[in-house]
Amino acid sequence: MKKVLLFIFILTLSGCTVARPKQPLDLKSLNWTIEAGLAQDAAYKVYEKAKTDGIDLGNGPCLSNALSGNYDYPETMWVLDITHNPRTPSGDLPENQCTSYNEGKAKNFIEMDENGHILKTYSPYLGDDVNL
Repeated sequence: MKKVLLFIFILTLSGCTVARPKQPLDLKSLNWTIEAGLAQDAAYKVYEKAKTDGIDLGNGPCLSNALSGNYDYPETMWVLDITHNPRTPSGDLPENQCTSYNEGKAKNFIEMDENGHILKTYSPYLGDDVNL
């Protein structure tokens, strides 16, 4: 009996848990206009911090691979990419885009120019380009 109790005690301490499957996400239940607005608010904050920190935006860096959303659901993740205005063909090259978006870890993006103006807000779940 003592061995059984000791075994149960050791299992409890070891952190054994039953893995729960990821719950499905009903994308239609999300208000994507609100999601885009939250991502845009976050984009302005990240941009201001980058400017304050003296980050060079001239080469069009990805400022955030995880701007907004839930990591467990790539459909909800947003990235923030700085691009030239007007856009140049180099902005379409994968090496000049956010890796999370290119790797499918994020499905939504915001493009902002070097001056902090949002040029494009894209989500496959929004009807059109949204600038709130």
